[in-house]
Amino acid sequence: MGNPVKLPMKKGFGATDRIDAWWKGPTAMAFYLGFMVVYATWRGFMEADFWIFSEFGLSGGQGGHAGTMAIEDKQSHVLSPLFSPLIIPGEGGLGGPVPEFLWWMSPAMFILIFPAGFRGTCYYYRKAYYRAFLQQPTACAVSKPKLPPWKGYKGETKLLVVQNLHRYFMYVMLAYLPILSFDVWMSINFHEGDSHAYGLTVGSLILLVNVIMLTGYTLGCHAFRHIVGGGSNDWSSSPVARFKYKLWNISTILNEHHKDWALYSLFWVMFADFYVYACTMGWWNDYVLWGGM
Repeated sequence: MGNPVKLPMKKGFGATDRIDAWWKGPTAMAFYLGFMVVYATWRGFMEADFWIFSEFGLSGGQGGHAGTMAIEDKQSHVLSPLFSPLIIPGEGGLGGPVPEFLWWMSPAMFILIFPAGFRGTCYYYRKAYYRAFLQQPTACAVSKPKLPPWKGYKGETKLLVVQNLHRYFMYVMLAYLPILSFDVWMSINFHEGDSHAYGLTVGSLILLVNVIMLTGYTLGCHAFRHIVGGGSNDWSSSPVARFKYKLWNISTILNEHHKDWALYSLFWVMFADFYVYACTMGWWNDYVLWGGM
């Protein structure tokens, strides 16, 4: 057996012998993820009752009791996925048990930790933001500074051990899917006085696509695929075993395109929220395509 030979590589930040535009992928991903984080943070604070945010959204009294979180001028309830389930502090329902010292918080602040935690610990997103923001690695055969946080990467240890929470965030996301599906149901139910009817708006379709995208992303998750079939040696001896195989097979098909589900579903969540926001601000109109009042 011959001795290993270390290939030469230019030293210095970004120095490389590669002739392709290796930096385009990490740069585009940094912009994409950075924009989504900034947008979600801004919208999360939008309905909060403190500082400049008290002039907008729920605190400012726009759009009725739901502020900029839901379209309600068509007598249905098209709720932004960033605020679902809707927890309005100090009011009845889910907001009732919230202690008074937390009433300044936006409804999104109570729930965004779960979808954010699920995506932040996702196997694909780890690769994406490690490369985009931490340069671990920026690209194959591309050098990087020998300074923190780049020096001596030792894997997901110490602070990064929090990534092991991914499976538990996945359990919560499985519960989110029926909640978001219920939001779709609420969006096609129209009420005016004692009258009730069904209908379909553009917002309803957007929420439906959002559920489909998030379902593909969640059920294609590596952790979900492992849970339903990772430890199985028997796929056929019982109805339960055959059912597990079907789940594993579906998850495998979705997992083959996990990157696409991850990126497109993130975009669609933000687009769905922006659509609701734009309609409540009067920039767009949520057209009724069928039925309604």
